Amino acid sequence: ICNDNIAMRTAAGIYYGTIDRAQSGPAFAGGSMIVDSGILPYSERSGIPVSLALTPHHIITLSETNEVRFLNRVAQKVIQKEKVDWVTQSSSALDEGQLGSGELMMDVRRPDQVWLRKARSLVHISSSQEDRDVWKYTLFKSLEMPTGNRTSKSKSASMTEEEKMQESIFEQAKNLCTHPSQKAVVTAVRAEYHLSQGRAELAAKYLAQCPPVLEPFADTAVRLALPMLNVDDPKSYGGSALAKEALQSNIPLITYLSDKLRVAKNNNDRMSCTMLGAWLTELYLHERDSSSQASKQALTQFLASNVNTMDAKTIMKILTSHDVSAAECASYAASSGDIATAVNAALRVGSANQEGVVEALRILNDAPFELAEPLYYKYASTLLASAPSVAGKSFLSRYTHGLSPTRLLPAIMHYERMRADRAKAKHVAQMAKGKNPFATPGGAEESKTMEPLDVGKGSKDMYGSGVEVQIMHGVSSVGAFVDDPNVSRKYLEGVIQLGCRSSAIFSFLISLYVKLDDEDPLFNFLSTHVPAAAAASDASRAAGLDAGDAGISGPLDMSFALRTILRSGRHFRSAIKLYMGFGMRQQAVELGLKVDPVLARELAQESVELEERKRLWLMIAKHAASEGVSRADADVVSKVVSVLKDCGPDVLSIEDVLPFLPDFAQIDQIKDEICEALTSYSSKIEAFLKEMNDCDQACDDLRGEIGRLRTHRMEMKVDACCAFSGKSVLSAGEPFYVFPSGYVILESCLKREVMPYLNEKQAARVAELEEELGRRPGRRQGSKYDSLEAELDGLIAAECPLTGSIMVESIDHPFPDSEEIDEMTGIATV
Repeated sequence: ICNDNIAMRTAAGIYYGTIDRAQSGPAFAGGSMIVDSGILPYSERSGIPVSLALTPHHIITLSETNEVRFLNRVAQKVIQKEKVDWVTQSSSALDEGQLGSGELMMDVRRPDQVWLRKARSLVHISSSQEDRDVWKYTLFKSLEMPTGNRTSKSKSASMTEEEKMQESIFEQAKNLCTHPSQKAVVTAVRAEYHLSQGRAELAAKYLAQCPPVLEPFADTAVRLALPMLNVDDPKSYGGSALAKEALQSNIPLITYLSDKLRVAKNNNDRMSCTMLGAWLTELYLHERDSSSQASKQALTQFLASNVNTMDAKTIMKILTSHDVSAAECASYAASSGDIATAVNAALRVGSANQEGVVEALRILNDAPFELAEPLYYKYASTLLASAPSVAGKSFLSRYTHGLSPTRLLPAIMHYERMRADRAKAKHVAQMAKGKNPFATPGGAEESKTMEPLDVGKGSKDMYGSGVEVQIMHGVSSVGAFVDDPNVSRKYLEGVIQLGCRSSAIFSFLISLYVKLDDEDPLFNFLSTHVPAAAAASDASRAAGLDAGDAGISGPLDMSFALRTILRSGRHFRSAIKLYMGFGMRQQAVELGLKVDPVLARELAQESVELEERKRLWLMIAKHAASEGVSRADADVVSKVVSVLKDCGPDVLSIEDVLPFLPDFAQIDQIKDEICEALTSYSSKIEAFLKEMNDCDQACDDLRGEIGRLRTHRMEMKVDACCAFSGKSVLSAGEPFYVFPSGYVILESCLKREVMPYLNEKQAARVAELEEELGRRPGRRQGSKYDSLEAELDGLIAAECPLTGSIMVESIDHPFPDSEEIDEMTGIATV
């Protein structure tokens, strides 16, 4: 026993085998644990050996004639013979009979070492490269194995048990190789053998693993391709009928090139990947045209798995040169990153449905925004025309990424203009149909919402402040036109809700609202974006509608909105809202009187200025009177009287509206109003008389106070000193002031203390008075001098500086001696 290999002598020959330890245990009870077993018959010349030994790959026998034979276990034949001369090896001259027979011994610790012992002699048998030729014998063995007769009709993809056994022996031969060149030979032989047996796909797999020295790429590729091209070259298939028949398909060549592509991909060989990818694409397309759905799936799987390996432009040229659907081209272009080509291919899908446009939008939504943004602008008109709802949602979802609604606006305008043109054409066709005397009763089928659209030449559109987009689509026709009246409005509303502040977007949305029959969307939009009452200046009001409204309504151009609404001749409630936004309440009331008098009265009632309210209610009263007279209503007076009641008290009276009443009005119809006016006048007169009496009483009180002050005197002590300087006021030689608080202050000190708290006008007046008084040194008497002196006293001695407002204002000023204290502290610190 050597490792798991066993050998024993039997009468028929040497029994050998291998112990399979995986089959040991109770589960394999009754089965054999020895596999790969057999019997090597003895040669007639040597007979039964006297001794036997095993190495990992050989069986060593010793015959009675002292001949050592080496049998290869794989080849099952003798590969070496050695004769041992014991006489020369022994130190004594004993004959053979005395020496006896020899014996082969083994060491389990060193299975490749064998010793030959005879008597006292010992011979060491070893091999440094015992397995150098084992791979050859294993390879020969695999080629000699019978695999059954495979005919042209037996094309089953699965291998038989004999073929699987043969494959395992091939693999064993490859594992026994000690050098890459040996493995290459095994692989090449293995490939040729499978090819001769008709297994061309498996052979191509092994041919791809062979080095170029044994199997050059060009020769091998041509060899696999020639039979498919109906070129009969026996060298290409080795004269085997099975090989010739197996090579009638592109599958072996596809297998070979796919393995080569995998190797090139691992080596980062871009040139080889481009060449092999293009060739494989052509082969897959050929198989796709002549085979089942599985071949189409194989092409799709191949393109998807090698999208980053092959050159995308080359592959796209190949795909477009064949009858490949635009959807498949778009799928590959999208996965390869060529978004423009993918979108262009998707838009070519069909002309009677929206599948191509929806696929194009899906590609744009999934692509990075930096790559998809210019394509959105380029194909916006096409996308809106064929799938407006899906396109609008896609545009809106991309707004947060940076998709500019201003750059999409020309495409939206183009779409709305096409809708209007088609609606007009449909109306004209219906009118013509109604006037056509030869029209059938049923008439032609009415036009659907989907109509042919041709935008191949492209167009240009401009809106707002010079924003231009060229609508070029790159496709000759774009399916059908779908008329969706809400998509543009929903998209513009969405971007405004998300924060768009473009004046062009607001203006175009206003134009769409104006075209609607329902005014509620327009009015609600203006209610949100127009202020309730703009703080417009008198100058802007006088300038009219051309006055700048920046800062009043933000991005909404209220002038444009108002002009658009007035031009439409409807939706006047919205126009009134805009007038109020401009602060033009009078114009709003005038328009309200024409469309909704109740609304006009509400607007007039909301005015906060009395004069404006009076003016507006006079306008309402005049309109009510003139409207009644024009209609010859008998209740004109009652309508005017109702205006007086609605405006509220203290706004209008009966005499204000008397000029508006008709000449045939009777006094009895306004008797109550006249009585109320007289009663109001009477109460007002009484209030005025009471107010006059109160004024007379106040004047009498003031006269008495003035008389008392003329005789008022104040007393002070003889030794009174100035509150600021501490000097005696009597001996100071200058005027002084005595305040009711008891403080006495010299004039110079008072001026110095009070002047900082006077305003500029008061300080300037004090200087003028002092200058005027200085010009009159000898004229200190007279009314002029006294008035100047009194005015100066009123400015500087209006209140006591120590107890009045000046003291309160000086609360945050430092004390007079604080600077001296700070200076002394600084000196002490130094």
